[in-house]
Amino acid sequence: MIGTIFWQTVRLIAYFLGCLLIYFLYKVVYMPIKFRYTYSKYKNVFVSPKFIPVLGDIYYYLDDMQNNKVFYDHMKRQQRSFKPNEIDLRADLIGTDPMIGVVSHKALKEVISQIPGKIDRADIDNTPCLRRALLKMCEGCFVNSPSTKKTIERRKSLTKILGLNHSSKNIPLMLKNADIILQDMKKKGEAKMLDQMALLTNRILVSVLFGRDYEEHMSESYEYLYKDGTTKKFDLCSFFSNLSVGMSDEAGNLFTILFPLLNVSNIINPWKRNHTNKLALYSALKDIVKKSQDEDSFWNQIRKLNEFTEDEILVDLMLLLSAGSETTADNFVALLYYLKKFPETKEKLMKELAQVGIVPGCDFNKVITMENIQACDYLSNAVKESLRMDSPLNFTIFYQAYKDTEVCGVSIPKGTILKQEIAGPNNDDKDWLDPNTFEPERHNTESEFFKTSKEQGKIQNVFSRRTFGHGPRMCPGMSFATLEMKVFAAFFLTQMDYEVSKEDLENDHIGFGIGSQFSPKFKIS
Repeated sequence: MIGTIFWQTVRLIAYFLGCLLIYFLYKVVYMPIKFRYTYSKYKNVFVSPKFIPVLGDIYYYLDDMQNNKVFYDHMKRQQRSFKPNEIDLRADLIGTDPMIGVVSHKALKEVISQIPGKIDRADIDNTPCLRRALLKMCEGCFVNSPSTKKTIERRKSLTKILGLNHSSKNIPLMLKNADIILQDMKKKGEAKMLDQMALLTNRILVSVLFGRDYEEHMSESYEYLYKDGTTKKFDLCSFFSNLSVGMSDEAGNLFTILFPLLNVSNIINPWKRNHTNKLALYSALKDIVKKSQDEDSFWNQIRKLNEFTEDEILVDLMLLLSAGSETTADNFVALLYYLKKFPETKEKLMKELAQVGIVPGCDFNKVITMENIQACDYLSNAVKESLRMDSPLNFTIFYQAYKDTEVCGVSIPKGTILKQEIAGPNNDDKDWLDPNTFEPERHNTESEFFKTSKEQGKIQNVFSRRTFGHGPRMCPGMSFATLEMKVFAAFFLTQMDYEVSKEDLENDHIGFGIGSQFSPKFKIS
């Protein structure tokens, strides 16, 4: 009897291991090879020369990092290696997940013409391989769904509130929080700028989204669950920052890549732990908005429309908090870095700010106004240039083919995941003159640099600027984010001095986009 049970158990284990091996070979070897072979037959599709099982094209990310380059530097190099009108699409393997990158202007135009219809935003909540990190933290938000009537209405409501007229009312709030962060950095004399700027943008967004009185209604601390089972108490913004890191680490977990079911079910750690912390954060935010008396908060403005449920509003605002904090922070640090690396641009910018009274030691609450910000063209162009050179994201949130279709003569079967490429096209020397040079004047049509670019045929068109995406599902927070960047620049450049390490300044392959291994420390005075 015991022997029979033993051998049945052995057979069951062997059967399970056999199924696991078949699944592994299918997902990790067969499907990636089939994908690469299918698209290698098209001359206008780039397929990377090396295939590494499990890693796929993540191999190139790791190779960049090992060579002290930002992990998406290879995308810029590959883009520049393409001959004019040679490559329209790229067939990428993000780990074991196949995706089509939209490279050329022609391909992007064709994709946009099919949105919504044959191509639309991916159904991320129901696609385990895409439901990771930020997109998992905001399950149910409008970004994660195709273009239904309800999805579009939710997007429109947020886009309206995020518009420039509404956003400009928050300049005093931006300045107040910037000053709080600056005073803390001055006391320490040195700051991890990415962390400090993320904290700044987080404080601003929590106030704008959920109520300026949020600090009055939140608990002194919230218990964050760690991997060893212990808990530690954090304030709301620090709790959010820790959860963001946890979600990002989870997304890069090998088992998340190989076994998406673990990522979806949340039955074991780290997925279970992150899910528990996420629920705690949502519970805290629900409690805050119920008590908030701020009628101008995004929460109350959208709630008054009586068109959406409270859960729909909450996840959409969580999306803005998640997507808007780190992206703006990362690119502002890039702007500060480039202004130091190219000091003549900082000098020009300081002179322009001085013309409207924004000078060191000024009463910033009086002079950093919407009117003065809008009068500074060089400031606007400097922000555009930092967004071009080092976009916070190297490709957009995912799209999906909902019907069999074609792009530039390439067959795109139903179910294919697509992404608009950003890092490569933004730094393509076929569109941009001296793309490695931080030159705000390239965005000024009256400048000598622009005229020289035009003479050499390096005049970018609208599809050369990819940072906020294109089409009906492009980033709705563009106006708010660029305004924050301008206000931060006007404030910090005139209220502090800072130094960047020589090592960082001499690294021509550094970058600060989301996921970057670089975390610069600035000396603050």
